[in-house]
Amino acid sequence: MNDARRLARARAALVDLGINPFRSVREVYDDLRQTKSGGYATFLGTNIYKAKLSEKRGVLTGIQYLSPSDEAGIEGFTLCPFASEGCGDGCINRTGRNTAHGALTARRKRTLRWFLDEERAVHDFYGEVLMLEGRAIRDNFMATVRADGTSDDRFWSKLPWWRDARPKFYDYTKSFPRMMEFLFIKDYPKNYHLTFSRSELNDAQCDTILRHGGNVAVVFDTVPDSFRGRPVVCGDDSDLRFLDPKGVWVGLTAKGKLRQNASTFKADAVTSC
Repeated sequence: MNDARRLARARAALVDLGINPFRSVREVYDDLRQTKSGGYATFLGTNIYKAKLSEKRGVLTGIQYLSPSDEAGIEGFTLCPFASEGCGDGCINRTGRNTAHGALTARRKRTLRWFLDEERAVHDFYGEVLMLEGRAIRDNFMATVRADGTSDDRFWSKLPWWRDARPKFYDYTKSFPRMMEFLFIKDYPKNYHLTFSRSELNDAQCDTILRHGGNVAVVFDTVPDSFRGRPVVCGDDSDLRFLDPKGVWVGLTAKGKLRQNASTFKADAVTSC
């Protein structure tokens, strides 16, 4: 896709953000990478609740929050190709500080940077990973990166250097093929970990993954100790999924609007614990 087509597809989103789309991709990208005060707008956040929980365990985590589904407003573009209808109510972009206008704008700008100029975004992202690693070494922490914080688009695969990177990369996904690839490809990089996410549509896939030693994140109103004959580890205490034992459910408490309805996106809405 050429620059003109990319700008055309992103035009409405850029105008909505107050950015002039009738310029070069480089000029538009320059605007997107600036904060209101003129500073650099980061891809990775460390001052995030989940990241702060990790710090208590000696781990410095950088999480990238992009626009889930079609939130970015880019024509014909989504970062959640495997999302179910129930994902909307369960998505963390509708909880806590993520609902603030500033957080929404930041997610949209990050997403537009990746969409308009992936090569430059990779360069910026790499710089941030190096800075994260430097901070971790200085403070005697382990460094970890979650590139798909609110997306499901294999962002780690866009990074040609990630296999040799020192930080640990981890994500969640609803892609069954991607999860099976992670479980069965023997030369999969040791610095990457993946957890499958349950929805109201993929229970059979969850069972298959668990049988093969994979882990599955699942939302409950109240997280139980066990579910369908398997132990449940609490995913609310930490986001460090690579520390979990194999073949377990990862229980997450329903948040935001999901707490207020009987959506089958929550496991205990359809099956007794």
